[in-house]
Amino acid sequence: MDNERHAATFEKVIETYGTDSRQEILVDLLTDAMHWCDANGEDFHYALCVGGKHFIAELNDSQTEERRLP
Repeated sequence: MDNERHAATFEKVIETYGTDSRQEILVDLLTDAMHWCDANGEDFHYALCVGGKHFIAELNDSQTEERRLP
């Protein structure tokens, strides 16, 4: 899946999650994910870290060589 499709997929989640501002919905989603992790014995911060690494890798994959992030 390319980065634009990732963003479009998440946009659908934002649209269906609530009527608050996008920023408030994003905060609510992250907060609910933390509660879910706590209830299910998952490590939210580890998942967030790995997600950040995946994000950088996907950005690098879509950029030209001279614009790659370190």
